[in-house]
Amino acid sequence: MIDNRILDPGNPFIPVKENADLTVSCVVDDGNPKPDLTWEVRLGSLALLDAPELPPDVLNLTETAVEQKVGARSDARLVRVLRAHHNATLTCYVRHVALQKPLNASVLLNVEYPPSFAISREPGFGIPVREGMPVSLKCEVDANPRAPPVWLKDDDEPPVPQSPEGHLNFSEIRREHSGWYKCITKHRLGRFSSIGYFLNVRYDMDVTQQPDFDVSELSSTGRQVEVSLGGAVQLACPPGVTGCWTRVEPGTKRLEPLGASQELRLDNVLYQEGGEYRCVSPTKDATKRLEALRSSLAVQVAVTGRPTVSPTNKSITAVNGQPLTLTMEFCANPPYTKAIWIAKDAKVYKPGDADNRVIAYGVTNTSEPACHQAVLYLPRVTSGDLGEYSLVVRSPLGAAEGSFHLNMTYASGLNEQRDQEEAPQNRPPQPPRFAASAAAAAALSIPVPLFDDVNVIIIITIMITVSSVHYCY
Repeated sequence: MIDNRILDPGNPFIPVKENADLTVSCVVDDGNPKPDLTWEVRLGSLALLDAPELPPDVLNLTETAVEQKVGARSDARLVRVLRAHHNATLTCYVRHVALQKPLNASVLLNVEYPPSFAISREPGFGIPVREGMPVSLKCEVDANPRAPPVWLKDDDEPPVPQSPEGHLNFSEIRREHSGWYKCITKHRLGRFSSIGYFLNVRYDMDVTQQPDFDVSELSSTGRQVEVSLGGAVQLACPPGVTGCWTRVEPGTKRLEPLGASQELRLDNVLYQEGGEYRCVSPTKDATKRLEALRSSLAVQVAVTGRPTVSPTNKSITAVNGQPLTLTMEFCANPPYTKAIWIAKDAKVYKPGDADNRVIAYGVTNTSEPACHQAVLYLPRVTSGDLGEYSLVVRSPLGAAEGSFHLNMTYASGLNEQRDQEEAPQNRPPQPPRFAASAAAAAALSIPVPLFDDVNVIIIITIMITVSSVHYCY
């Protein structure tokens, strides 16, 4: 069930939000010998079109076999659901000696994610726009559910009609068309806006003259640009300069090359990507000009949004009687207002608190902008310390939580004896039958009929960890 609703067996789509922690269980209630269960994740066709840009862990699926006296169960977990998982198929395959071919059951992921914007221009960014030439601005919005783009100029209606595809087409652009343009949209999660772009229309200019630096032509439009967590930003080198973009490393202040293009686009922005970016030219003359205007050409990218905590959910194994250090990294802009540890017994520790069991060290800054580190130290782990330890971070824009699940192992020779489950009596091979597991509390059961007397049931458990929020303008 989802929100106390039983999913329609004829509807294979599972609604899940971006950045959620998703666990899917495949349960078999019969079969001798026990069947073998495996999982597979297949991306949708649209995601495959973006294959070169997909994160490397998009296909990572953690499979865990859960012991049962009768039948079998396998849990598949996506630690972080990405927008690339939209329309992805999760399939459970069941193999058994009494089956001629594997049984299978599938669910489709319907991933809800907030809008991100991509603004493009013809002619391209970095080429001077002169009065009288044709110019086209385009806004693309990637969101689920879909959200239509709406152009604004100086927070008002644009001077030319917008096409249904999100274009602003100027057949002959004029000087009065100069100004701040941005793209907005309305979505189920709220009202969202792209960053502002300043369109600078030049006039009375000698076309044979090399254009001067025009800082306003930067798509970042100034020395600092603010982008929402998970949003997108595009930077362009000034016209008249052949250069490439670099990022100033926060710790060493060295320039980190980001490619040979004069345009730099950052998608799905993280807090760790905030900081100073510079356009650097390889030629001596241009380098001197760049050095003279360095304060103008350096762009500070500030990432804003609700807090994020890493790791969001992690299991860790300690050794009995040994010390243990739990380290969390979190980021927040606006700055966090509260950060607390919650121990397994629901006891709260603020940074700087300590007792005979736990030491909560003070929060320290990392080299990344708006990011910090919190450490919880257990001097001597015992069986009474096993359980969940969480760090909760709050800011004016929301809260986020990360958790450690603490297990324990014993040194060699100290392993506790565990009762062995009685093996089932020998029976002739029987094909597996699928049924919901009673242990899967507050889960979603989806019966999928395969044959006349065989059903596959998949149990879905969804845990929301961090949900990023964009700023509204």
